[in-house]
Amino acid sequence: MFGVTRPPSLNEQLTLVMKDLGQELLAEDELVATAFLETEEHLSLDDLVRILRERGTPLDPSLVSRTMRMLCDVGIAQQVHLRGTSFFEHLHLDYHHDHLVCVRCGRIIEFVDTSIERKQRRVCQHHGFTPLMHRLEIRGVCAECAATVPASRALCACLAGETVQVLEVVGGHGIRQRLMDLGLTRGTQVTVLRADGPVTLELRGGRLALGRHEAAKIQVGPALPPSEDKA
Repeated sequence: MFGVTRPPSLNEQLTLVMKDLGQELLAEDELVATAFLETEEHLSLDDLVRILRERGTPLDPSLVSRTMRMLCDVGIAQQVHLRGTSFFEHLHLDYHHDHLVCVRCGRIIEFVDTSIERKQRRVCQHHGFTPLMHRLEIRGVCAECAATVPASRALCACLAGETVQVLEVVGGHGIRQRLMDLGLTRGTQVTVLRADGPVTLELRGGRLALGRHEAAKIQVGPALPPSEDKA
């Protein structure tokens, strides 16, 4: 079951924390805090600067950064690093969420699955382990990006983690024969282990590294469902 149940307002929590500290938010701090708290999305520093500019209240990035550091210090926000970029997310009391991260467009989908939570607790109990925090991040391709993937593409265009089947080997007779001798025949399913630099594959229980020019000669398509796997 997927869903999100929000505890009391973070705006209220921020007010209480600042009161306990005997501090007041400056006018620019209030602008940044409001922009951040009015959305449940992950926001980068650039996102916040843009939102403030669009609202007609532009602020220097250094001021926005200072306010976000303060919100992190008082436990209202936390900084996370996803796909090489720093984002800020809301830190709700007694609440956390996990992430689906699209490696193509960078979209971040938050989710909570109670069955996963229960299993994690059971694992901790089995090992006598006291959990303090955890983060689950699943990287893949969102539905929108998956819909744009062509039915046939070069192997060198695949992402690490993808499983595809060989449709055709193109090029001159020599390179075609070499690649086919390596096991890259029509219908063979391969999993891309590494896609940056030499393309490393898993096929038939072994590993194979190809130069990118060789991987460009191999046309692949969607993998067959397990019941139809003929490789």
